[in-house]
Amino acid sequence: VREAVVSTQSTGKKRKKKKDAWVAEGIVVKIITKDLGKDFFKAKGVIEEVFDTYGVKIKLLKLGKKIKLDQSHLETVIPNVGREVLVLNGAYEGGRAVLDRMNVDKFTVDVTMKSGPFKGRSVRDLPYEDVSKLHTND
Repeated sequence: VREAVVSTQSTGKKRKKKKDAWVAEGIVVKIITKDLGKDFFKAKGVIEEVFDTYGVKIKLLKLGKKIKLDQSHLETVIPNVGREVLVLNGAYEGGRAVLDRMNVDKFTVDVTMKSGPFKGRSVRDLPYEDVSKLHTND
């Protein structure tokens, strides 16, 4: 897996390396490829299985169909404020958090960690692509 080092803008200190593969089971994603036809373009689904690092099996929310795709055909879904997200990359990777605020001008979000060693910590300016909505049944 290729990794890229991410530097903080102001100090130049290195943070945890970002991974290429960001997909995770249980998150909601949106299909961004037009190759599958209009029924699938912009359709949302839940990742049920991750295979071969970048491949996923998705159950589409509205259509109920299951399809296999590469992560390059998907994007993360940012929920409403107050909803739960999974951090997909960076120092807080794998942690669950609550979305506190969207910073539309910077394409980032502010969250409060709900799990892991950073539980209770407020994290500012996580890039949109580093978090995704966690699927719930409500």
